[in-house]
Amino acid sequence: MIYYTRMEEHEWSGEVQGLEHKGGEPHLVFEIMRTHHALMNVFSRKVGLPFSRVTLLRVLALASPAEMGILEIARRLHINGAAVTRQIKDMEGLGLVRRMPDERDGRRCHVKLTAKGRTLFEQIHRRQHDFEKYFASGELTLEELQTAAKVLFRLRSMLEKMD
Repeated sequence: MIYYTRMEEHEWSGEVQGLEHKGGEPHLVFEIMRTHHALMNVFSRKVGLPFSRVTLLRVLALASPAEMGILEIARRLHINGAAVTRQIKDMEGLGLVRRMPDERDGRRCHVKLTAKGRTLFEQIHRRQHDFEKYFASGELTLEELQTAAKVLFRLRSMLEKMD
């Protein structure tokens, strides 16, 4: 039997029959997924851009001024190459990125940010810092935020070793 919490109220609710839980166990993975989903939705609305494009802009900005191949972008984002290609085509149409054919292999291409893409990323990056300041100005202390960041970093490192 398991008791899931209604996390927003921190009260125990309904039982789920047949599971090997006694209740009260931390459901860390579930909470991380819920938090990630909420964060993506809110941040995307704040910056006016789908989160998938924000992350792609970030990967290219961090690589700048170098260009990156589609498969390398896909590897860093943990998504498939076809999804990256679709995003790149859309972003190219908006003037945010530029694709260049690979000189050695015509089937491949490299991607880099345009000046417009770089400017957009810088604006989003500033908004991200403002967004993070919001957390530190309210219910969470700076120490709590730093601890959360350290724990999440360690969890991600552990997961990447499993991959």
